[in-house]
Amino acid sequence: MPDTVARPPIVSAPEAPHHVRANSVGGDQIDLFWEAPADVPAPIFRIYWDQGLGCPIYVLKTSVRATTHSSTGLRHLTTYRYLLTVYDGQSESKPASVEARTHSWLRLPLTVLASGATTRLVPPAAPLPTPTPRASPRASQTSEVTLGLMTTTDYVDELGALHLVGEVHNDTAQNVDQIRVRVTFYDEAGKALETIAGSALLDVLIPGRLSPFVIVWENPPEWKRYSLRASARTTTQRPQEGLTLVHSYARLDDSGLYHVVGTVRNDGLTAADHARVVVSLYDPFGKIANAGFAYVQPTHMPPGTVGRFDCVFDYFPYQAQHMAQIAAG
Repeated sequence: MPDTVARPPIVSAPEAPHHVRANSVGGDQIDLFWEAPADVPAPIFRIYWDQGLGCPIYVLKTSVRATTHSSTGLRHLTTYRYLLTVYDGQSESKPASVEARTHSWLRLPLTVLASGATTRLVPPAAPLPTPTPRASPRASQTSEVTLGLMTTTDYVDELGALHLVGEVHNDTAQNVDQIRVRVTFYDEAGKALETIAGSALLDVLIPGRLSPFVIVWENPPEWKRYSLRASARTTTQRPQEGLTLVHSYARLDDSGLYHVVGTVRNDGLTAADHARVVVSLYDPFGKIANAGFAYVQPTHMPPGTVGRFDCVFDYFPYQAQHMAQIAAG
């Protein structure tokens, strides 16, 4: 008698939201309306947007169960594009798109214009060019070098804090550590408003490798552009050897959070303590969108053991891609 092979059930994606509409309310608000598909009980609606930047890069704005949403703290005379999807607990629908343009503030009291929403995102002009850096041929093993800077992006979270995310590239011929990134923000007139420094997420960077960084500015005033500089110290130290990234994958949970989950194996001869996995998120065009890290569990990994990590993001691009790198504790 032939064996019977059980086939897994086919899970179909839900329908997209129906009759999606957008209305502009004043100079800083857009109201979204839609209808839920009839065949999805208790759906979750995910709202992605382009932040008014005018390019086809969408990031998750929020997840709701209602069929309306007010997008506030927007810039006046700006077109905002949205994608809405339905999540049924297993899969996500195709997106339904809508766009609207905010009105001018000129018809509103000047006191409203002056108060300005703290959560608005002011797109910067192109960053000041950074010269291609090289280590001096006569540099000692502990000399300071300038690193290359790759793409950057910025976003404002729900509390009004500005997050500047980017990548540094070790284009020297030596390993480097103590990697610091310094960013200076300028206003419309070119006056420096604030200088903030932060560290790369990888402690040791070998030649040719990239490390992400995240710099946060709490409650920033209105700014126009920024300049960046990355520096480091050459070192003979090497990243811990023997840790292997076995696999990683991404998933969305019911709350709309983006998880990069995976396993790490200790193939070395010594135990690894407090190992971290640094995760970079990229948009469909290969530009970095966010970065973070998670500690491998268990924190003590003898040779031959396997650990697990779960790096969580509340800000991520639509159709995100990720890269995971292991950092020693």
